[in-house]
Amino acid sequence: MKFIGLSFGLIFGLIFLLNTSFAQNGTDRFKSEIDLGGGTVITTFLDFRLAENEFKMTSPKNADVRIMGGKARLGRVMGKAPKKGTIVTIKGTKQADSLIGQTAIPMFGKLGFKGIVKAGTLSGELVNNAGEAVGTVKGTSSKEERMNYSELYPKVINTIKENIYSKEVLQTGEWKKFEKKLEKLFHKSHDDIELFFGFSILSQKLPFTHLNFLITQDTSDNMGTEVPAKSVFFEEKDPETAYLQIKNFSTSADELTEILPKIVGNPAYKNLIIDLRNNGGGGIDAAFAFAKYIVAEDLEVGYFPTNKLAYSGYQPELFSKLPEMQPKTTDEFGNELKTTPGVKLVFKKPSNPVFTGKIYILTNGNTASTCEPIVYALKSDKRATIIGERTRGAMLSASPFVVSGKYLLMLPVGDFYTHDGVRLDKAGVAPDIEVKSEEALTKALELIQAK
Repeated sequence: MKFIGLSFGLIFGLIFLLNTSFAQNGTDRFKSEIDLGGGTVITTFLDFRLAENEFKMTSPKNADVRIMGGKARLGRVMGKAPKKGTIVTIKGTKQADSLIGQTAIPMFGKLGFKGIVKAGTLSGELVNNAGEAVGTVKGTSSKEERMNYSELYPKVINTIKENIYSKEVLQTGEWKKFEKKLEKLFHKSHDDIELFFGFSILSQKLPFTHLNFLITQDTSDNMGTEVPAKSVFFEEKDPETAYLQIKNFSTSADELTEILPKIVGNPAYKNLIIDLRNNGGGGIDAAFAFAKYIVAEDLEVGYFPTNKLAYSGYQPELFSKLPEMQPKTTDEFGNELKTTPGVKLVFKKPSNPVFTGKIYILTNGNTASTCEPIVYALKSDKRATIIGERTRGAMLSASPFVVSGKYLLMLPVGDFYTHDGVRLDKAGVAPDIEVKSEEALTKALELIQAK
């Protein structure tokens, strides 16, 4: 089962897009949906105004206040928030029966719009600079002012409480504040946009990571229709130094399986620079594909206890009894955590050749999740020198849960402690040599040249 989630940039893009397809005189409101493929469908309300063949569309006013509270008004005064608190504003002209406009979408770029309104309905396309359609918009005339999320809220809370890695975190002051504010958000939000952004902002203040509200749908029928972007890049820095950038551990397993044996098989390479800067993590399968050519002996990664284990903090005697696991896929790993007290993860000594030279790993504040136990294990084992910035500290194991229809939660089902009892979530991994992110590669090359 494949799920497509919204990032901040994408959701802004979706929203701006769906706001540009109306063409009728006067003022009207459309309950609108925009579909960018892959299962992502966002619902919002768009107020449309037409004057002298020029149109303007805006999403609900005061969205910033509903998301941020009273302090949002200060943001308007300082010019850091949109006028009147509207997240989406689209402008264009009416040409014959068509609406032709352009959108400026934060973090998504400018998109053109071609649409039409007929018999109280709207439809249109969003197009990029190449004239390619990147989305569709559909809407119907409506007198509604907001979506009703009151029934969705208890489903969200119950899903969290039933599946989160530890019931103890739900007793903290931070959680109680979050739950109270979240209830208000679900009752005040007018559309999916406000709900998504509001949840994201509130969850950042929790004492744990990996709790995300997504607006997605199952896209199993579409699997395999998109070719993933390349996520692994190799370069020879000098005859003795290989450079490998791994952009994520989500889609890189096959690429790593292809390129690492070539690096290992070249006896000229005495140094390997592994660039994990801006790598936000991903799946367990890619992590094992990586470790298979890096780890020469058994290397303990750490423990993943769940809510089915009665534990409080690091308990080595208890954790050591957890079964050792060598999962083949991320889904297999996630299902194990959903149904058992937890697992112990170990990178086993491989039967294939491994890289035996010096290893340098580059990190920054966006090096997260799957990356972090790898970085910690290789650092503590003195298998690699870590250069750059402290990693993000977003290290829990999360799985998706469908709450209702297109609304889904990614929530942490597994806690994590390193083999020697360090909890990386909200802490991160400090580098051996601390330099700014943009200076990390230069520093690694300096160290190699100084040998």
